[in-house]
Amino acid sequence: MNSRVKEVELAAAQMGEKRRELVVFGVADFTCALDIENAQEIKGQLNIIEVPEAAMYVRGVANLRGQVITVVDLRIVFGIEPTTIGKDSRIVVVRHDNAVLGLLVDEVQDIVAAHVDELEPPPANISGVKGDFFDAVLKRPGGLACLLNLDRILTEESGSAAD
Repeated sequence: MNSRVKEVELAAAQMGEKRRELVVFGVADFTCALDIENAQEIKGQLNIIEVPEAAMYVRGVANLRGQVITVVDLRIVFGIEPTTIGKDSRIVVVRHDNAVLGLLVDEVQDIVAAHVDELEPPPANISGVKGDFFDAVLKRPGGLACLLNLDRILTEESGSAAD
């Protein structure tokens, strides 16, 4: 079993938890998920301002109630054509390493409870996207939900790792 999945299960067991609450969202043809504890909030349309010479995967910055946050386009991280922002697009605001960032996604689908024993190690790649972008995979009716590895996604190497 994947060591990241074991870490997740061990942490949940130590906290007496048998399940985790996940925010489920779409990025291109992928169904992704994020532990709700990592999601500060979900925002609809924010004015995203492009930043010259920013990393390839940085879509820009946005003003979140007076706080400027960096917005990362998950499609670019995964090596997919950038998102065309539409009415269903959302920014999942996350706190990571004492910073607040936004993850641009195509749509937020659901919030689900997943039992830790339902989480499985991710394959080496999922439809051409490296499996190390994910901590685990949750089997759901209608397909898989890939649990994001925020550490991997939000590192400096993310933009080039998807190439």
